[in-house]
Amino acid sequence: SNFLLNNFITEFDEKYNVIRNIQSEKIDIKDKEWLIFNAKIYKKNNYEFKEKLNFKSNFNLENIQNLFSNLSSLNLYELYKLRKNYKQLNYSITDIDIQLLKIVSYPLYLFLITLFSSLIMLNIKEIKGTIFKISIFLFFSVIIYYLNNFFNVLGSTEKISVQLAVFIPLIILSFVNFLMLNKINEK
Repeated sequence: SNFLLNNFITEFDEKYNVIRNIQSEKIDIKDKEWLIFNAKIYKKNNYEFKEKLNFKSNFNLENIQNLFSNLSSLNLYELYKLRKNYKQLNYSITDIDIQLLKIVSYPLYLFLITLFSSLIMLNIKEIKGTIFKISIFLFFSVIIYYLNNFFNVLGSTEKISVQLAVFIPLIILSFVNFLMLNKINEK
């Protein structure tokens, strides 16, 4: 629902000095003006108790839910909005940047996969067994999936740059396609 339970909020000034701490069992976050119930407010070494407290925030329920959503289900606009929110919270935006690049490069990926599957079909047309052909396609599908996933993890952990994480699998697929085209051209 619209509530955060068992909370502890620390409020800072511009220089990151603690202004106050607020402890509460329940906060209504439906709007950007939160309603805090049974707030225990700590200032310096003293505290006071308020039954209801209004607290202005930059976030509401929708913003907080979007922070923890599945990136692959978001469109470009939502990703840019989420990227802005992550920057406000000083979160890492690497995963969002990877997802943005994947969306932009997706048409190229589809083209390369289509070309790859066509080239495989042209190269194995003399093989009669349907089960063997399906096995070959499944094998290559798994290889491509894990190759993409491997470089995605390297990019997410910042072992390689975001651009390399997205484009190295595409470059490898392009190179394999080129080799297979050469083989067909020699025939």
